Amino acid sequence: MRPPEELSSVDWSALTHAYGAADDVPELIRALYLEDEEQVEEALYELFGNVHHQGTVYPATVEAVPFLAHAALHAVLKRDHVLLLLVVIADQATPADAVTEAARAAVGAVAPDLSSCLDDADPAVRRLAVRVAAVATDPEAVAERLTAVYVADPDADVRADALTALARADPDEAREAAALSDGVPAIRLASALLRLERSAPPYPAELIDVLAADGTHADGETFPELGSQEDRLTTLLTADVDAGLAVAARWVAAGDPRGRGSWLAEDVANAWRDHEEQVVAVLAAALPHQVDADALGLRLEAIARWISGVQDVEAGLRDVLLGHAASPEPRVAQAAQLALARCGDERVLAGPFEPCAMALAVAPGDALAHVRKALPAADGNSAIALVSALDPPAAARLLPELTDLLHAGRAVIPVARVLGTLDGADREVLGLLAEAMKSDNEMLRATAAASRALLTGEAAPAIRVLEPLLTTGRQIAWYLPEAGRLGAAGAPLVPRIEELLGSPEPWPRMAAAEALWRITGDSASAVPVLTELAGASPVGLRALETLAEIGTTPAELQPRLRHCAWSPTRLMPVGWPPEIPHPDEKLRATALRLLG
Repeated sequence: MRPPEELSSVDWSALTHAYGAADDVPELIRALYLEDEEQVEEALYELFGNVHHQGTVYPATVEAVPFLAHAALHAVLKRDHVLLLLVVIADQATPADAVTEAARAAVGAVAPDLSSCLDDADPAVRRLAVRVAAVATDPEAVAERLTAVYVADPDADVRADALTALARADPDEAREAAALSDGVPAIRLASALLRLERSAPPYPAELIDVLAADGTHADGETFPELGSQEDRLTTLLTADVDAGLAVAARWVAAGDPRGRGSWLAEDVANAWRDHEEQVVAVLAAALPHQVDADALGLRLEAIARWISGVQDVEAGLRDVLLGHAASPEPRVAQAAQLALARCGDERVLAGPFEPCAMALAVAPGDALAHVRKALPAADGNSAIALVSALDPPAAARLLPELTDLLHAGRAVIPVARVLGTLDGADREVLGLLAEAMKSDNEMLRATAAASRALLTGEAAPAIRVLEPLLTTGRQIAWYLPEAGRLGAAGAPLVPRIEELLGSPEPWPRMAAAEALWRITGDSASAVPVLTELAGASPVGLRALETLAEIGTTPAELQPRLRHCAWSPTRLMPVGWPPEIPHPDEKLRATALRLLG
């Protein structure tokens, strides 16, 4: 440790933190010793922002650690926050570079000096001191103190953390085994997590019982090297699908506290294929336990996401969804309508409620009257989803509504695109598209230009719009599909598109291959690029979809396709907000199509 008197011995201006030179660090550290709470809080806010910025540490961080350790012992106010800063500096599970390793080592070196904090009157200080001790460079130097804390501390969370820290400082199988039958849930949970992390699925039933009984007590406080209990629990239970679903069901049956059972069921569904029926059953059982409209909306959105994977949705659940579809809460009503639509229940079109555009876009039957009713009031995302789902005959019948959207500046890009699918267009439509070709929005310019060319047969204006966008546009990969829509009329763009086949970025490369095929009709240059990119990623899925449209399955792609089609786990990442349907469903279906 180093006292503040030694701060001037460090050349802080030669060191860097998140915002450049670190010459502000000495005054911030000195401010930690003040008795003015507002000034201390301000100093801590600045230090959390510069020496540890969003999980990144810097050369100045390494030098600051010994001074922060002294402040953690001797400051008057907010000592727990200073200890927390040391914990997050050390919380690097996989050190990526020399600076990160040096910062973690610096915290480990001062850990024994902070052992007196383990006797502090404030349990928050004691708990954070345990977490600092867990990364001690010399574990034996802190083992005896941690053992004393585990045996005698009056706070259950402090004891549980001490047990976790002792797994590194002084491993003892007998101590952990005895902790499984401790009378305190936090102790049992800490022991079960440690033992499960040394196991592999399928997990022992007695440990799963502990998680089911005590796991809702898991907290989100980060433990160096391990992360939070919540994250550890989720990682373990999603690795064993049967255990994960069993625990989720028990948590829901216990009232779904904090939505933990529902979230776990979703995590399992995002990790594993072909378990939608069990997941939806857990989520349906959780509906009565949701504490407010937002929580209920989240659960219904999850049901909507997975319900299409249920072979035969029970009438009881359909009726529950129909009841929620009439809710005055928009999020609840729209999620319930979408769930009904995705399980093919046509009552979503006939109910007394205001239709949800997303539900209408996927519902069976003739929904045109409902679409016409929904469009004027649909918000941005709903309008986009609805317009994007229209086929040409429906778009032609809704032409007045679509032109109104274009006039209003809502869902303009999908509207401009769908107008290009019409058999013909009047002067108003052509004028609106011509005006859109002058927009500041590059994507709207590109889309409107392609659509107008398709309607008029005059490609030259579209070429003049697209050519510079494919050279200097902000998102070249976005404009390439519009070039592809021109078909053979896009031939003047081929030289530039061929250049983009060699782009170092995957999205422009993929989009160039697709556009080249659409314009020339020759797949020879496109297929090798698409084959190289194809796989379990957003760009890889688009490449696979294009190969399926071309109608070719290169032999070298077969192993990847089999993995994409038959993996028991999901291969595609889930976005936020999570897409409906899940992109992994598209990946699997496309792979099967190519294999078939």
